[in-house]
Amino acid sequence: MGIGCLTGNEHVVSVKEDGELQVWTMDKGKFVSSVSVGVPATCMACSPLTHVAAVGTVSGHVMIVDLTNVQKPRIIKSTRMYHVPVSNLTYDVDGNFLIAGAENGQVFVIDGRASKDFNPIGYTVVEGEILTITTFTVNGVVKVSITTNSSGNRRNGADALLYFELPEDILKDPRKSVQSLKCDFKDAAIKKMVLKFGIPSFGGAVAEGNLLFAVSQKTKKLHQISLPDEIPKKGHAEPLLPETEFPGHQLPGAKLLLSPHGKWLASYGIDGYVQVRAIGSLDRFISIRPHDYHSGGVRNIAFSDDSQSVFTTGQDGVICCYSWNYSSTGIGKAKSAMESARARKTKLMQGQKDEDEVVRKMSDWVPPLRSDRPVSAEMDQSEKERAALEQALASDEIYRTPTPTAATNATWQDMQKLEWVKAEDAQYHDVKKDLRVQIRDMRRTIQEMLKQNETLPAIEKLGRHEFDLDIEEQNRLQTEADSEVQRVREEIEFDNLAKIYLREMIKKECWDDMKVKGRAVQAFYSNLEVSNFPMRERSKDFEKLLNTVTIRRTIELAELAARKSEIEVANRPTTTAFLLSMIQQDEYTKNDDDLGEGEDEDGEKPSTTGSLGAQYGGGSDLFYSQFDLHTREQKINQIILLEDAIHRIKVAFNKEFADIHLKKVSEIGKIKEKNKRIKKIMDDIDLDEEIFLPLLSIYEEPEQLLEVKDEEVKVEKYLTPEQKKKKEEEDKMEEERRLKEKGDNARERGLGMMMGGVLEIKKEDELKKDVPKPLFMQTKEQKDWTEDEKRLAGEYEQKVKDLNEEREKYRKQLETELRKLQSIIQDSMGGFDEMLTQVFMKKIKVMMVVYQEELKILRLRASLLVEEELETQEQELNRLVEHKKSLKALTAAAMIESKKHLDAYKNDYENLQYEDKAMDKTFKREFNDVTALQQDQLYRLFRRRPKIPRLKGFDTPAAPSTGDHGLPNPFADRPSTARQHAQAKNNVESAINDLDRDVNNPEGVELSVWERLCKFRRIKIENEFLIKQKALVFAEMEAFYRKRQDEDEILKNEIEDLQMKISKLKNDEARVNLNLEVQLLLKQGQVETDTSTFIADYKNSALIHRSVVEELNTNIKKLGEDKIASMVESKDFRKGIIQLEWEHKKMLMEMEDFQNKMKDIQFMKVTREIQLFLNNVAEYEAKKADEINKLEQTIMTQLKHHEKKLAHQKKILREHNRTIKAKDADNTNIDSDLMERNVTVNERKLIDEVNADRRSDAGKDKRYMEIVQRRKLVDLAKAQAQEVAVLRAEVERLRMRTFPALVQVEH
Repeated sequence: MGIGCLTGNEHVVSVKEDGELQVWTMDKGKFVSSVSVGVPATCMACSPLTHVAAVGTVSGHVMIVDLTNVQKPRIIKSTRMYHVPVSNLTYDVDGNFLIAGAENGQVFVIDGRASKDFNPIGYTVVEGEILTITTFTVNGVVKVSITTNSSGNRRNGADALLYFELPEDILKDPRKSVQSLKCDFKDAAIKKMVLKFGIPSFGGAVAEGNLLFAVSQKTKKLHQISLPDEIPKKGHAEPLLPETEFPGHQLPGAKLLLSPHGKWLASYGIDGYVQVRAIGSLDRFISIRPHDYHSGGVRNIAFSDDSQSVFTTGQDGVICCYSWNYSSTGIGKAKSAMESARARKTKLMQGQKDEDEVVRKMSDWVPPLRSDRPVSAEMDQSEKERAALEQALASDEIYRTPTPTAATNATWQDMQKLEWVKAEDAQYHDVKKDLRVQIRDMRRTIQEMLKQNETLPAIEKLGRHEFDLDIEEQNRLQTEADSEVQRVREEIEFDNLAKIYLREMIKKECWDDMKVKGRAVQAFYSNLEVSNFPMRERSKDFEKLLNTVTIRRTIELAELAARKSEIEVANRPTTTAFLLSMIQQDEYTKNDDDLGEGEDEDGEKPSTTGSLGAQYGGGSDLFYSQFDLHTREQKINQIILLEDAIHRIKVAFNKEFADIHLKKVSEIGKIKEKNKRIKKIMDDIDLDEEIFLPLLSIYEEPEQLLEVKDEEVKVEKYLTPEQKKKKEEEDKMEEERRLKEKGDNARERGLGMMMGGVLEIKKEDELKKDVPKPLFMQTKEQKDWTEDEKRLAGEYEQKVKDLNEEREKYRKQLETELRKLQSIIQDSMGGFDEMLTQVFMKKIKVMMVVYQEELKILRLRASLLVEEELETQEQELNRLVEHKKSLKALTAAAMIESKKHLDAYKNDYENLQYEDKAMDKTFKREFNDVTALQQDQLYRLFRRRPKIPRLKGFDTPAAPSTGDHGLPNPFADRPSTARQHAQAKNNVESAINDLDRDVNNPEGVELSVWERLCKFRRIKIENEFLIKQKALVFAEMEAFYRKRQDEDEILKNEIEDLQMKISKLKNDEARVNLNLEVQLLLKQGQVETDTSTFIADYKNSALIHRSVVEELNTNIKKLGEDKIASMVESKDFRKGIIQLEWEHKKMLMEMEDFQNKMKDIQFMKVTREIQLFLNNVAEYEAKKADEINKLEQTIMTQLKHHEKKLAHQKKILREHNRTIKAKDADNTNIDSDLMERNVTVNERKLIDEVNADRRSDAGKDKRYMEIVQRRKLVDLAKAQAQEVAVLRAEVERLRMRTFPALVQVEH
């Protein structure tokens, strides 16, 4: 049932199903000792902290077994945790906590330290059945994961995960983490999370990094799932879904176990395999099969403390131990596990010694003595409490419920609840006492009132219910109940009213407004059913419209006939042309006889009309030809005429349907009449046969649906009090009438006295009467009869015989009549079924015709919609054209006006530019009175300009990403405003004033010349500033003009595009009106186009006569046969060529083979052995036989020698085995000695570390130099060894080169 390793890596502990705990040695697997817990066991766990084992039992106990002395294990504690069997026990890696679980969903956390007496700390509850419990410790915090199943079937796997934490503080003060004395954990204290699995899984192991590993229930693969770091909000928890998956087991139900150092993951299951893999490489694993799946596979596994051994148990009762056989690369992983175990052992060493000492001092657990009559003792206690309660009530005293005591089989949780109840009683003792006193006073008062009420007169007495204390509550509840009943009644009434309204609307729409109500006729002997066409009354507007169309169409036909007659008289063809046209028409219409039945010679054929409506009452001379429907009015008139044709077709069929329906009603009436006679005949001849009684179904008589019969209502009818009273009066009157009829009736009494109760004597009634037997035949024996009595007896027997003959004859007549009536009924029903079959076939054809007419209507309506759409598009395009034209007129006017202003402004701008250039040219003339040097200096000063801010206009280019180049760039600089212009002018004025200062006057220039220069320069600068302003304005005007030009061009192009669209639309409209879609009736097998789609598309098809296709097919067949004959001839000729080529290749290969054989014979060496065989065959065979005998003797000698050598080697092997056993014993002693020495070394190391600071550091440099020198020598030796190996390999290579090469010479 369980297996575990004791701390120290020396012993393994297992527990059997019967509760026997066994101890084994880890190295040799020897049995050491055992102890029985006394009850069947369910699970077991070994503590990593101390030498104890915890065993769970079917009685719900958790027993602690002391294993400090493995030779004498003993039970030191037993605590009952559950009323159900314990299913899971798990220690954390440090042994501080023992977690227990059971099927009832309660998880207990027990202190794993013996110094705390293994007392429980608290518990939490999960939903469902607990499947697995695993722990993982990170930074002193124990993380517990529990998988549960809430479906009730363990095979479905776990569907939820309980995840909580146990910090170290909980060991110091558990009361901070529980809610009450019942020791139920606070969810926030343990960070409890309940998560749902997205995929049902088995097993569960939490590793570092909040990673959860589980095995899928469906795919049996190993899943890796990330757990959330924080508790999810209520209602927002997402299901746990796998991030990655890895190969798993072959059968579902696998479990997982993490190694003590947390780096290896082991999975095991009922398939008998154990898979061990590293957390970092889960896709690779080592698989072993310790148990067979036929016996239940692997049940439990356990790792040793250093993870170097794996122990398994199975249903077969076998314990298997596996040790690692490391490779050169795997030894590094093993070292990490051993170092982790060594560090954990060092950490727990002192605590382990202390806890083991406490365990040794604990006394043995003694089972409690079982009481012989525990049930009777509890019954006596309950009887005593009941008697005390009755006595307190009788004496009107305060009764206090005694403090409950724990039962003999109480669990730890029950004990905690009792402690909680006691604490609560002590806390609220005074309050409860006051309440009891008040209740006692109230009881006394009410009892006095009841006694006083009994002494009062009857008229003054109160009812017992009036002494109820809470009258207001009673009234309130009664009022609520009445209001609820009223509300429900109103809801039902409104619901019924809505259903009644819906019923009336459906009835009006589908029944009352129908001129012809829908019904069906069913056959007697088959499932055949024929229904009529339900039809509404045609509206007056439609009748008026139909009359108008009929009159208009009649006038059109009369006008067309008159015009046609005039044209025929004027253009009568010659006799030869008329005959040719008639012959051609006869040739092309001779195959349309089947489709043209029922048509006049002058009318259209059904193949061109597109339907067979004329054959079923839908024909009319007013129909337009499908090839003449060009205008909208014609199509609308055609739709109205086709709808009228459909109506006439349905009316014609409904008349025939009404006849067949009346026929069935009459047939049923005749059958009922005949059934009356059949029933009478069956009663007369005492024949019990089933009588066929046909009835009209609700489909044949739908009026039945509108009538609700009493037998259809399954619930009792609700009657109001008035209706009940009226019904009782009616029943009373009916009972009086029935009693009156049962009284003295003179008519019936007279009829019975005078005519035997019948007005007419029938033959069958007389035959039913028996011949009265003479009295003497009943009173006398036959030997005492007289002669007269014998004669009377003979007459009696003759009458009886005649009566029997008459009865038999009448019976045969009745049977003959019965068979005749039955055959008549069957023939009539069979004939009716045949008639109904004919009507059904006609109904199919009528529906086909109706669908044909409706298809034509749909086509016409579709064409009308297309025309409407085209007209709407044309109107919209015309409106756009007019709008664009008006815009173009405005744009053209604006463009002309802007052009006129642009030309005038351009003239002014050019004049201003000319004046500015003229000032540059007249500069030298203005200053010709100065020297040339001064003139150059003055010109440079004249050309000098102050920094003037650039004026911004509308000439900024548009954005490159903008599709419309006419729009300005929204991201460009804004144009300058009037205020900015004025500011710029002021800036220019101030800048000119700065230039005109005397300090800027060059040396040697007179003041009058300088003033004249400043004045001339000022005029020049102002003129330039004015030119710039004019240039900006001119650019804006030019941009405005260009924009108007672009708008005009765009509008022109748009108008042209719209006119092209209008033209195309008119062409489409003309094509729609002229290229008509015609519905044709074709015989089956004549459609030669692809009709794979639901609605065939014949746009690219041509309608040709069948004779043309047949002629083409005949030519194609003839040409195909000629081609096949030619291909066969070519194939035969090619076949002969290939055969000759194959024979030629065969002969060449045979020739080459012969040549090779000839060379082999020529170059073959004749040895002495071959010569001896060729010279004397007998001598050669004798020599070979002698050699064989010698070889056989040699083999026998070698076999004897081999047996002697084998016996000697076996003897040596036995000696070696004995030596190995001795060495093993020595190694065991050495290992034990090594453990002690390791402990001594560690102690000395600790002492040395403590005293390290006190020692002197003298000589440390010398020792360091020696170590460095030794390390260098070791490195040098390794390098020289590598060089020697390289040289040795080179020598071997050179030696191999001197060997001769044996090359086979090819002949």
